[in-house]
Amino acid sequence: MKKLFSLLLAMMMLLSVSAMAEMSEDELHAWALQNGYVKADVDVLTSATTNKAGGVNFGAIEWTEEMQVMAIKEFLKGGHYLGDANYAQDESGWNYREMYQMATVYGNMPNNTNLELVLDIDSLCLLGVSEAGTSKTLHFNYNPNVSISWCRQLRPHEEETYNYYCSYGVQFDGVVRIFTAADLETEEGTAKLLNLFDKYYPTLATSWMGYAAKFAGLTDEAEIRAAKLAYIEQQLKGGAMVIYEVVPTRIIITAPFLINMSPSMTNGIKFVNQMEGEKKYAYDLLLSESFLDALVDYKNAYLATEEGMAQVKEYYATGMYPMLDGLCAQYGAPTSLQICMMPTTAAGLKTQTTWEPAPVAAPAEEGVKTGAAKGFHGTITASVTLNDDGTIATVAVDTSCEHADYGAKVGNDEAFLAQFIGKTGPFTLGEGIDAVSKATGTSTAAVEAINNALK
Repeated sequence: MKKLFSLLLAMMMLLSVSAMAEMSEDELHAWALQNGYVKADVDVLTSATTNKAGGVNFGAIEWTEEMQVMAIKEFLKGGHYLGDANYAQDESGWNYREMYQMATVYGNMPNNTNLELVLDIDSLCLLGVSEAGTSKTLHFNYNPNVSISWCRQLRPHEEETYNYYCSYGVQFDGVVRIFTAADLETEEGTAKLLNLFDKYYPTLATSWMGYAAKFAGLTDEAEIRAAKLAYIEQQLKGGAMVIYEVVPTRIIITAPFLINMSPSMTNGIKFVNQMEGEKKYAYDLLLSESFLDALVDYKNAYLATEEGMAQVKEYYATGMYPMLDGLCAQYGAPTSLQICMMPTTAAGLKTQTTWEPAPVAAPAEEGVKTGAAKGFHGTITASVTLNDDGTIATVAVDTSCEHADYGAKVGNDEAFLAQFIGKTGPFTLGEGIDAVSKATGTSTAAVEAINNALK
């Protein structure tokens, strides 16, 4: 801290007296960061983001949350093996076990490793059991922030027909929760552990045999539960394995196959005729037709609206391959817009989309109303108490998840919070409520959290 103070003092000497007078301590620190005079510590992971402005994220039409969840489950359905079909998560017969790449950071040193995890299709958490002492378990024990990726790999015979544009993938940014024996002392922890063992272990033969043997032959539900918990407690106290779940902060879905998925491949890549008896779509890559049907139906319903059609036409006028589209039109090949208009293709949907869990506020004390909203790096929460006439008496906003030199300041800015006192809401930034300087985005989320608390 003394070194930082000395460095800032030295920089202040280089600045003009007038500039120094106009800079607050926070602004000076922000200036030092931006100009490379202070090295920010690395404590989180970087990852892909959804580019809604165009770029490589082709497509005019945003996904719905229902479609996003459908895609996550479709892509990560895994194989057919289950130690016992009674423990299947749904009627599909897939085990939702896949091989992933996990990236961790500890002491500013990155690590990347392979591991197998099982998707919980209800919570969209990833469930895992790994040997203790491995680099990944040591890393996420100190820094629970991880990034996990999965990508559909083309098989040799597929490479002759498809190209890399037709693969797809999923990336999790999340937080690892490591379970301990103490979790068995709470109802929530016990329920999570039973859920994890019932969904993880039936997907792996050798592990399932050991777990299932503990309650084999039992018929009483209470006895089965007790036998399972005894096995789980033994595993937690044994120390040989680390039992955990990855709770997603966001899931990024990449589906570039949407660009070319149609009965008739165009733009000179490949031409495939749709004939009776053949598959409905030229590119399925092990994707179920029910999933592809849902994408196509959604796209067509979107185009059926006047607003949707106008948005798509505007996008394709400048948004995707404008030069290539000009050549396609010149030589009689379908343009991107024409491919989007085909009733049997999902082209037009964004080829990358991000699912985020709904923000959840912490339980409120009696008389306190709480709300939450999505910030840049996590969930922003607001706590509000009201006067008898319904006006706001007190307001507190937690923005600690945001960047320390920018968004995190909002929750501690007394002038910003004072703007809500004595008023009823709902509030709109810029209409009687001013943002904190250099933190407009976080200020917007804070206002949303306060509005949600007042609902």
